[in-house]
Amino acid sequence: MTEPAELQKRLELLQGISIFFTLPDSDMRRLARKLQPRHVASGEEVVKQGDVADRMHIIVSGRFEVSETWAPHHSVTVAVLGPGDFFGLSAMKGGTPQAASVTSIEQCELLELLTDDIDAVLTEDSPVRAEVERLVEQRRDTIEHLVDRAHEISTSHDGRIIAVYSVKGGAGKTTLAVNLAAALGQRNRGECLLLDLGLPYNNAALTANLVPTGSLAANERASDAELEEMLLSACIHHPTGMMLLPGALRIEHSELITPELVQRSMTALMRTFPYLVVDLGVAMSEAALSVLERAQRIILLVTPELSSLKDTKELIELFRTVLNIPDGSVTLVLNRPRATSMVDRNDVERSLGRSVDVELEHDGYRCDRAAVTGELLVAAFPASPLAKKVKALAMALETEHKAKAKTAPVAEKVAP
Repeated sequence: MTEPAELQKRLELLQGISIFFTLPDSDMRRLARKLQPRHVASGEEVVKQGDVADRMHIIVSGRFEVSETWAPHHSVTVAVLGPGDFFGLSAMKGGTPQAASVTSIEQCELLELLTDDIDAVLTEDSPVRAEVERLVEQRRDTIEHLVDRAHEISTSHDGRIIAVYSVKGGAGKTTLAVNLAAALGQRNRGECLLLDLGLPYNNAALTANLVPTGSLAANERASDAELEEMLLSACIHHPTGMMLLPGALRIEHSELITPELVQRSMTALMRTFPYLVVDLGVAMSEAALSVLERAQRIILLVTPELSSLKDTKELIELFRTVLNIPDGSVTLVLNRPRATSMVDRNDVERSLGRSVDVELEHDGYRCDRAAVTGELLVAAFPASPLAKKVKALAMALETEHKAKAKTAPVAEKVAP
């Protein structure tokens, strides 16, 4: 029988796994009682690519390497997993072969859940099981795209940071960021990553109807040598071709995201992704400032409201006089979330002292439907006026990036 103190530890470990967030406490305790400890020696292959799994593994201590083999003697590491991570989810989708192999890097401790034990708690109609099945497909797609990217990346690769910001909450910033990243992903599959730093509330994954399992905050202790692989293991693939990395899975974890972690992470991610779209929160934190100062392009969203115009004007002045961000690096986007407004485009331009680069007109019911269903406008309604504007913006950013890449001296490229 499991001791009460040990049972509590196991319960807390399960509660930290995102797919179990909505599970009732009674079911969580039933699963915690079924967990079986396992010691793993260094270099031991716990999961073999192609095998059908019969259990889920939760890492208590140590690190594991996730790798895929595409030909004899040819494999690529697509992730490094650490404490709190989990693998073997295909066990919960009967008969599904493992997409990759998982091997211990050092001595590790695991807790394992057998398929039969999971089935006894999670019925076929359980919402959690439906989430898990979606996650299995997400992880499989993510591994495939990371392998493809590993084949394509060269040592001269240079990524570009595109920051999306608004002074006002509820302005449509996250919707724009997600759809912009998706549009870039459609044109450059697997080459665009959306980093959700809309702290303390991260809603990008929810907006894109994805199940988050890892985050930037969870890797705050990773060394420079392992950070890139650990971040890649936390990324989620979206059907449009973009990847998404949540900043934090819980509100309290947002405190772990420091300016230093953000800078280290952007440097690491730019080695893999040509386009790094960063969705920033409203708060002008040190972490947000560190992104804005480094971004090659800032998408500044404004709405036709007096408070939004006043604060945006002050921000533009801050960019010019304090942060030394040139006007040419800022794309001003006017978003009209409502059908009518007393403030027109000329009023906005006169108030801000500069021209509007992109105007997003009210798009009727589509935005409301997308917010409820998790559909992305650029995928579900590609012919809508709003989707066309976002795709045009993505095309302009792609053209700008490729032009800069051709003229950039080798010395300016990100070190491998």
